[in-house]
Amino acid sequence: MKKLLVGLALVLGPALAQTQLKVGVILPLSGPSAVAGKAALNGIQLAADEANAGGKVRMELVVVDDGTDPSKAVPAFTKLMTVDRVDIVIGGLASGVTFALSGPVKQYGPLFLAIGAASSVVEQAFEGYPLFFHYHPWDYHNVAAALQFFQYLNREHGAKKVAILYEDGPFGSAGIKVYQEQLKKLGYKVQAEPYKTGSGQFTPILTRFRAFQPDILYWIGYDVDALPIAAQTRQVGLRPKLIYGAPPSWPIGFEKNPLSQDVAGMTAWLPTLSNLESRRFVEAYRKKYGEVTEEYMAPMGYVIAKSLALAAERAGSADKNRIAEALAGLTMDTPFGRLSFKPSDTGKTRYQGFGPEIWLQFQYIQGTRRPVFPKEKASVPLRYPGEYYLR
Repeated sequence: MKKLLVGLALVLGPALAQTQLKVGVILPLSGPSAVAGKAALNGIQLAADEANAGGKVRMELVVVDDGTDPSKAVPAFTKLMTVDRVDIVIGGLASGVTFALSGPVKQYGPLFLAIGAASSVVEQAFEGYPLFFHYHPWDYHNVAAALQFFQYLNREHGAKKVAILYEDGPFGSAGIKVYQEQLKKLGYKVQAEPYKTGSGQFTPILTRFRAFQPDILYWIGYDVDALPIAAQTRQVGLRPKLIYGAPPSWPIGFEKNPLSQDVAGMTAWLPTLSNLESRRFVEAYRKKYGEVTEEYMAPMGYVIAKSLALAAERAGSADKNRIAEALAGLTMDTPFGRLSFKPSDTGKTRYQGFGPEIWLQFQYIQGTRRPVFPKEKASVPLRYPGEYYLR
């Protein structure tokens, strides 16, 4: 009998020592941000599978859909807290949704790992919350990266006028006045107008922009806006030299539409990046899903879940506070480059991951996204002016 018990201990010992994590995942699996949300979930699931295969951490995911809608997100989050009883949550992709969740998060007190939510309005909402880890760059990081590109366009290509079309929610509106001021300091004339999120109707604004004759049409919105804007720009006879978009993700199949040709944008990652962790991620993603994604929210979700598993392993515990302590001191290589946490630039939040250094500018050229800036990341020259006109 004693031998049997010893044998069982040897067999069960590793399993008994395994850290068990029950993790809530709240993402937009429907609504305007669904493309990014589904990509993020794929990345999270891939990292969870890898952690589970490793044997030291067992990660159970409880997934809910926030619908890219605050009115759906709050009850979905409340379910995670009260029914599923999780105390670690990965989510917070859309800024408006994450802002709405700030109160409930503070009420229930989970370790909250934010995958998106770039708006500084969100940063203010989570100010002082000790278990808030923000991986994605803030909007002022995004602006800094975009302004480098606009400075290049001004100096090297003579661009002088920018028309900005931005959605009227927190994602598009936060910091827009500062952005206009910075563009003016670079030597640009700027005309900016908001549009109602999800409307799909841009013709009146684009028609007004036509009199301004911008060199660059810059739109800040969601993936569902990309094709309507590209089409309606041509329909009203607006002829910018560059159409530049800044959605969190681009619509699936957009690159196959002729209207995508020469449209430019900003992303944090492309599968063609050559760093070792990026290549490893692409190989693992292809093996699991049978395809390669260009959505940077997929590796972002992967990085968050992977860092969580590593922190839990180092903490040797499922306790959210001990994991947070381990996460705060973590440094790891990722598909985006090195990740470590420090206070945000404003000092309002304690744990900020990536900054402006991860951004790169791309252009749709012959059905693929090709890096064009900065020069050290470029694979082809920027096409400026682009060919956007109806023939």
